[in-house]
Amino acid sequence: MEISLSIFYYIYLIFVIIYLFYTFSNIYHLVRFGFLSVSNITLIFFYLAVSILILTISWRYISQINWHQMISLIPQFQF
Repeated sequence: MEISLSIFYYIYLIFVIIYLFYTFSNIYHLVRFGFLSVSNITLIFFYLAVSILILTISWRYISQINWHQMISLIPQFQF
């Protein structure tokens, strides 16, 4: 029995979408309900910079993987 490696890619994309939803929600609440100060703006830009850095590094690593490869769950023995 084999499964495609792309299943893990789609699971990863679901987590990225959840992370982006949380990020936009977080930034909205910081802008809408936070104090308009230098520390709040700095925190927003720092959060965005770190998020973009993490997503870029992640994208570079996963773009090198062959997602059409199959994974064998049960080894097949040949006699």
